[in-house]
Amino acid sequence: MTLETGTSFEAGTAGETAALAENRANLRQARRDFLVALEPVRASVYAYCRSLTPTVWDAEDLLQETLTKALAEASQRYEPIRNTQAWLIRIATNTWIDSLRRSSRAALEWTDSAPDFPDDAAPDPLANLAVESALRQLLHLLPPRERACVVLKDVFSYPLAEIAEMLETTPGAVKSALHRGRATLQAARTATDPAGPFPKAVSAGSRDTVQPAGHEALLRRLAAAFNAYDIDAMVSLFLTSGRSEVVGNATETGHEEIRAGSLTDTFGPDAAEIHRTTVHRFDGENVILMWERQKGAPGASEVVSDVLRVRPAFGAPLIAELKWYFFCPEVLAEVAGGLGLPFKTNGVSYF
Repeated sequence: MTLETGTSFEAGTAGETAALAENRANLRQARRDFLVALEPVRASVYAYCRSLTPTVWDAEDLLQETLTKALAEASQRYEPIRNTQAWLIRIATNTWIDSLRRSSRAALEWTDSAPDFPDDAAPDPLANLAVESALRQLLHLLPPRERACVVLKDVFSYPLAEIAEMLETTPGAVKSALHRGRATLQAARTATDPAGPFPKAVSAGSRDTVQPAGHEALLRRLAAAFNAYDIDAMVSLFLTSGRSEVVGNATETGHEEIRAGSLTDTFGPDAAEIHRTTVHRFDGENVILMWERQKGAPGASEVVSDVLRVRPAFGAPLIAELKWYFFCPEVLAEVAGGLGLPFKTNGVSYF
């Protein structure tokens, strides 16, 4: 295709206009207000995401994607949202199933064929599972839709009609999925013993995963730079195009943005807190925990206030992405709490 003489795409390199800057500021404020408005149901929605996903990180990713889609959907709705938690669970379920469909990891068809018995008379295979990690292990034996139905009915106690509406199916299909899921879980519970085929509960930090070569060394170099308050050393550990993300709130790309943003806010002279970092192993992965105490209070106790994860660059001992979970209260509770450490949460957004 031949372009007309004088046609140019160079306008794309123009700087941000004042109108766009103002719109972005308004959008950031609207998003913060939206996150705060959803705080009363956030923990329950996270718990639902956690029951669907194998790790705390996957659960937080699913929650963040759910919140992003919810904000977009809410901006296009005129009718009121009757049940905020159910609305978010529907979005989370569809997001999760879409991700599985894209990866071709699961068959996702519904069926209405199920024995005709009252749902409330079915035994609850989760009733006596006091250990949360054991519950999650058993749930992950189930196909996606059966898992969603069992969690919504037996953990969150939603009625069949409401589950059907959330999952965009029929009560009969939900009933069928519940029957199959409960039967699978009951069989698993019956078979589970120390010598049986199903693993016992995994404690925090005991599962091993394969991490890229040099990951731990890079993480420890970053932790040492944090503890030395050496911002130059911190920045030098990033790719020139590296990213620093305060999950759910801010993203910085490139050395200058990273330096001027989260690093200076945390380690600059105007920071209100004193920080130190330690490296821990949680769920098979090395992570950095950020401890803080107030300046001018030498006797004050330290608490964990942040969890950080590093994604190394491919083929280079540098950081491609650093994630701060400062505004992820459920992640802080699961990681620091799971390690038996004192922690504080920080809300869900700046300001």
